[in-house]
Parts: sequence; structure tokens; C-alpha cells
Amino acid sequence: MITMQLFQDVLLVLAVLIGMTVALSAVMLIAPSVSKPARPSRPPRGGLRRDLPWQPEPQPEPQLQLDTEEDRDRERELMLV
Repeated sequence: MITMQLFQDVLLVLAVLIGMTVALSAVMLIAPSVSKPARPSRPPRGGLRRDLPWQPEPQPEPQLQLDTEEDRDRERELMLV
């Protein structure tokens, strides 16, 4: 007799927990459609999205200069000294 009452109580508690879970899930699903949209005069919660920081443009690569004989001679002189 006591085990049957205990079993019924456990089933009742499980049913209540499942019912509360379903109710909470339903409220969470319905809440976005029922809530008021943000007015234009007031920004949405969380503030405004700030502009992204300015990205500097990459500098163009310098053009390669061809070595002249004078440059090669200077390098040789520097290396010999």
C-alpha cells in the first residue's frame, strides 16, 4: 500500500516537472513574437553597432630597380674595404 502511494507520488512529481518544462519552453518560443519591436527613436537593447575600425590600405610594393654597373662597383668597393 505504501509503495503504491509512493509510486503515484513519484509519477505526479514527474508529470508536474514535465508540465513545467513544456510551459517554460512554450513561453520562451512565444516571447519574441509577442515582444514589442524597438522604436526608431530608441536603439535596441545592447546599443548600436559601432563602425568597424578603419582598415589602412596596403601600401603598394616598391618597384624593383635594376642594378647598374656603378652600383655594383660601389658594393664591391664597400666589401673590399
